[in-house]
Amino acid sequence: MSIYGERLFTSRLILRKIQELDIPILVAWSQSTMACGPYLTPGHHDAAAVRQQIQSNVFWCDTEKMFLVELKADGRAIGTAHYWPLPARTKTVSIALKVALPEERDKGYGTEIQKFLIMYLFDRRPVQAIEMHTDVNNLAQQRCLQKLGFELIESLVYDDQQQQRTGHLYRLTVDRYRAQPIYQFHYE
Repeated sequence: MSIYGERLFTSRLILRKIQELDIPILVAWSQSTMACGPYLTPGHHDAAAVRQQIQSNVFWCDTEKMFLVELKADGRAIGTAHYWPLPARTKTVSIALKVALPEERDKGYGTEIQKFLIMYLFDRRPVQAIEMHTDVNNLAQQRCLQKLGFELIESLVYDDQQQQRTGHLYRLTVDRYRAQPIYQFHYE
């Protein structure tokens, strides 16, 4: 993983700061059940709201970042990755990601995004734990989180765009991260 300014580079992907030119695709993805897939709820954002969030740096500050994910090979945007601090637990962050193009799912991009974002957070930010929620039926994501060293903390009901879902909460602590071979031995 390489970091240059507002970009993270993995072997196949670029995670970069969202810009105003990305508004049309973000709005389209937020309104598409196909882009959200079966485990996320469309947010139905409008261009004015997204523009205001970009201009006010809501998703790009010291504690929170939202990235647009692009393929290195052709620069095509395929999704988003977002991390933010949890209230009352400033050293714990939550991660969410979306591979919005159905034809780009099941190619390992989600695992790659998560792995390198986790490495970035634990190696370069004052983070002690990372948490992720996943729908109870999202078995592929659950396998991915287990492969990345996360532990199942609890099953719960959570809100996704004001829609209640049943899912699992997974957590990876900095100590577990340091003990996981997947983060120690990787090739780019």
